[in-house]
Amino acid sequence: MRPTADSFHALARSSPWRWTSLHVRHRRGGEAASPGTDVEAWLTRPDGVRILAADGRSISNSLGTQRADGAASGPWRPPVPTYRQDGLVARRPGAGSAADRYLDDGLFWESYTWVAMLDPAELSHHVRVEDLREVEVAGRPAWRARLTAETGYAPLCGGDCCELLRSEAGARSDLADGEDLPARSAGVTWPEAYDAALDVATGVVVLLHPVGGTGRDLWLENDIIASA
Repeated sequence: MRPTADSFHALARSSPWRWTSLHVRHRRGGEAASPGTDVEAWLTRPDGVRILAADGRSISNSLGTQRADGAASGPWRPPVPTYRQDGLVARRPGAGSAADRYLDDGLFWESYTWVAMLDPAELSHHVRVEDLREVEVAGRPAWRARLTAETGYAPLCGGDCCELLRSEAGARSDLADGEDLPARSAGVTWPEAYDAALDVATGVVVLLHPVGGTGRDLWLENDIIASA
């Protein structure tokens, strides 16, 4: 069955129930990224994080509670969601609550963009999905589309900070109705949309490139080597 915008949204909310361990080569660039970020990571939910730089150096973890060898301190037991007939998640338990939004906090590294990349629930609603097609990324099936954040977009960490889809909707996500954008966001040229792809097996973001904008916006790519 070919993917639809509805199934893309469902895949975006399904990641915590589609993988426990991940081995990935991660690249990113843009003004929000560390210069020349290119790392290899071994991740095991809920808190196993091992990061190596391109030259083989071990990079310190961001949280003192993480296991630096990439192994988890205990089993991964996420709360049970409501599933669709196709096996994707229809509704996450406690949707919108802190318990839902921070399921993968234990895998934090550098910013919440990393966490959102691993669990892209923010792409599951108030995001327009166009030009959806089936592709391969690093030899794995993926769903690729043009994504546009709409009013109501609720990033894990918004306010023009760590959202996956940097946009006016993301910048306004932390504001009260009628509240003006902060000075740092006033007059900003945001990307028109994003060229993005989700790995079908895991739901992880494997491609995120801004369309338009300043040319300095964050982009990222993930080559998944193995998942379980």
